[in-house]
Amino acid sequence: MLQSHSHASPTSISSQYACWFDDKIDQFIEDHKGRFEPTSYCKRRNGFFITISFDHSRRNKRLESSALIDGPPAKTEMDTFTDLYNLICRNVVGRNYHRPSFHDLKPLAIGCLDMNGSRYWRSMGKLENPHIHSIWIFTNQTREGFQKLLADKERLLSIKERFSIRELDIQQLDHDHRNSTGESRASSYMAKFMVHNNHELKVADDFRVLPFQVEKTLN
Repeated sequence: MLQSHSHASPTSISSQYACWFDDKIDQFIEDHKGRFEPTSYCKRRNGFFITISFDHSRRNKRLESSALIDGPPAKTEMDTFTDLYNLICRNVVGRNYHRPSFHDLKPLAIGCLDMNGSRYWRSMGKLENPHIHSIWIFTNQTREGFQKLLADKERLLSIKERFSIRELDIQQLDHDHRNSTGESRASSYMAKFMVHNNHELKVADDFRVLPFQVEKTLN
């Protein structure tokens, strides 16, 4: 796990997170690609950069209504990211996606919280419009299922309404587009709010890497 240091430069913090994300992506590809399949080809074919923007007015009303009924703790944007991930897994893997035997079919999803103006972290001011930038890498077995889900406009609209999502911007991943320091620009872009949050912690829950690690039991 990365360590946070208050004296580290913004470039260094962003680079460390981005490199860690890149390592996660490379390892996932290596574990799931075909034997003779080029790594770069697998990334382009199975990888997506997805930005999730929320309808915050609707989202807040839904959270308030839920709290009045049974009083659960309010869900963060990253909790919603996990809920969305689980729903997509149910669609592309099947209803038994949560069982350990199906773990290797699940996509890798790295999601990072972002705010308006985070590119200029020194002068961000009030945190506004929380949204999520994410990288998803699907397995060869589930890529087609995800593409079918994207083509089903009615189903996609239902998912957006369920999670109070205003917009899903889905782009093919260009993971091999790199900064001069070596990390991918996609991963670096995802980490830009975390630079600000490292210097002045305002949001405790600012990223997720899914699926969560499955603990292996020893016989």
